[in-house]
Amino acid sequence: MSVTSNTIITIVLATGNRDKVKELRPLLEDISPHFRVSTLSELGVEVEIEETEDTLEGNALLKARGIFALLSDRFPYLIALADDTGLEVEALNGAPGVYSARFAPMPEGQSPSYADNVRHLLQSMAVSSNRKAVFRTVIALRGRIPSEKSETLLFEHLAEGIVSGSITTEQKGAEGFGYDPVFLVDSTARTYAEMSTAEKNSLSHRALAVQKAIADLKQTLALQNIPITHSQTQS
Repeated sequence: MSVTSNTIITIVLATGNRDKVKELRPLLEDISPHFRVSTLSELGVEVEIEETEDTLEGNALLKARGIFALLSDRFPYLIALADDTGLEVEALNGAPGVYSARFAPMPEGQSPSYADNVRHLLQSMAVSSNRKAVFRTVIALRGRIPSEKSETLLFEHLAEGIVSGSITTEQKGAEGFGYDPVFLVDSTARTYAEMSTAEKNSLSHRALAVQKAIADLKQTLALQNIPITHSQTQS
């Protein structure tokens, strides 16, 4: 199916986390003049997809597929983008990993706050001299776009971003969210929380994963002769 000037491909950020939306949206808005980026809340969708897989890849795909299925009938062309992120600490045998958002023990029915998780992490490492860690994000895409050879093309992509660092002994900085105040990035010798949003977006694990996902998307669009925004920094 040929693409016209009125063709719209809706990208849905499959997360209810406002902090993630704040980071992701600027990285995605300019991929193609045919793209429109929306959040679940903007679409009036309230859904919580339980992360039941034991890998970041599995959870990211679970969420992307779930949101795509939920919204498939509302949009002729749709891409659901989901991510799962884990902090993997060497001294804790890769923990908290897929449990990063719910690392701190809490009473049944309650979820830990960012502060709870950071406090539990520092307590868990109180006697450890090995502070090495990596932050890893996996982006999953599930999409349906116009196709050169048929009515539509269905596709899935996975992209990964990894940043090496270490866990500080105390919190540093006031920006960011989650474990940002205690994750010291090797390449900058500063925590994420000591960086501006723009600086973090230029080098974070999530930004690296999204950049790879953008490169995959551009290649997929190009194969279907769907215009892309060439002024955007190439990945």
